[in-house]
Amino acid sequence: MTGSGCAIVGLGVTEQGVGLGLEGRELRTRAVDLALADAGLPRDAIDGYIRAYVDREDLRYMGLSPNFSVSMMTGGATPVFSIIAAAAMIEAGQAEVVACVYGEAQTAFATTGKQDIGSYGYGYPMLYGLLGAAATHAFHARRHMHLYGTTSEHLGAVAVTQRDYAVGRPGTLGYGKPLTLAEHQASPLITDPFRRYDCTRNTDGGVAVLVTSAERARNLLSDPVFVLGAGTGHNIANWHQGLVYENHDNIAPAKARAFGQAGMGIEDIDMAQLYDPFTISPLMQLEAFGVVAPGQGGPFYAEGGAGPDGAMPTNTGGGQLSAYYSTGFTGVAEAILQLRGAAGAGQLKRAETALVSGHGMNAGVQNTWAHACMILGRNPRAKGATS
Repeated sequence: MTGSGCAIVGLGVTEQGVGLGLEGRELRTRAVDLALADAGLPRDAIDGYIRAYVDREDLRYMGLSPNFSVSMMTGGATPVFSIIAAAAMIEAGQAEVVACVYGEAQTAFATTGKQDIGSYGYGYPMLYGLLGAAATHAFHARRHMHLYGTTSEHLGAVAVTQRDYAVGRPGTLGYGKPLTLAEHQASPLITDPFRRYDCTRNTDGGVAVLVTSAERARNLLSDPVFVLGAGTGHNIANWHQGLVYENHDNIAPAKARAFGQAGMGIEDIDMAQLYDPFTISPLMQLEAFGVVAPGQGGPFYAEGGAGPDGAMPTNTGGGQLSAYYSTGFTGVAEAILQLRGAAGAGQLKRAETALVSGHGMNAGVQNTWAHACMILGRNPRAKGATS
C-alpha cells in the first residue's frame, strides 16, 4: 500500500453495550447498513468483505454478494490489519469497495456458558496456570515498574484520562460516570498490578468501515479519511531476544513503514488512538512511538499530556477502557469521527492526522503479540511529503 492510495468512506457503529440481546451476525449487518448509508452507496457496491475474527460469514443473511469474503484473525490487531488488506486488494484490482467488519455479542458468553476457557490461554504457559490477558499484560506492567519506577498511580492516570474523555460522550460505558484517581486506587486488585479500572470490559456491538480508492472517495457522499501509511510488527522478534516483557509490541518496524509511507514524523500527528486492553498498553505505546522517552509515559499521563489540551491527545473517545470494546475498531472509529469533525462535545481543536494501532493474538507463547498501525488523515497528501 502506498501513501494515500486508499480511503475510508463509510463508517457504521451500532449501539454498544452489555446484554444487547442481538447475535453477532445481526450486529455486523446493522453496522454494514450504517456504513453504506454514511457513504451513500448501494448494497451491491460492496465487492469485497473482510470479517475481523475467524468464522464463516452469513452473506445470505446480510444480503451481500462480494467477489470475495475472508475471515481474518490476529487478535486486536485484526481491524487495522483488515484495512491494510482491503487497501492491498483494491490496489491489486480485486475489488473497488471492501467492507471491513466486526460484530460480536461478547457478553452473551457470560450467561450461556459457551466461552471456551482455552481461548484465554496464551501458549504452553497455560499448562502451568497462566490464563487470561490480564495476567500476561501484567508482566509488561511489572517490568516497566521495575525498570522505570512506574507506579499504580501512573496507571490510574491513564484510566482517569480516558474516563474524562468518555464522561461527555453518549453511548460509552463511561458516559456520565466520572472516575477519580482515589476510586481507581480503591478498586479491587485483579492481577498484580492491575486493578479493576486498569482493565477493559467485554461489550456487544458492531463496527464496519468501507474502504475504496482515494480517487473514487472524492466522489462519494461522506468526508473521506485517507490511509496515509501503515505498518506491522510482531513481538515474537523480542521474545527471541529475551526482551519480550520490555516491549508491549514490536513497534519499530511498524512505525518505520507507516511513517515512511506517509512522509511524516511523530511531530506531525495530532492524536493517537491506541489499542488499550489495559492501562499499561497506551502508556508503553506512546513511548515506543517516540511521543515521550522510555519510562516517561507515566509522568506524561499524570501531567495531562494525553488529555485534550496535552501534547498528544490519546484515546479521545474513552478507548476500550471507558467507551466500548469492539477490539481494534474502537480506535479506528474514534479517529474517523475526529478527523471528520464529528466527535461532538469531544471534538479536538486540531484533528488533521491520527495514529491508530491494534494489538493482540500471539505466536504460541504469551506476550508475543501482533501489532498493526496506520496513519489516517483528512488530506490525501501527508504533511511531510515532498512530492
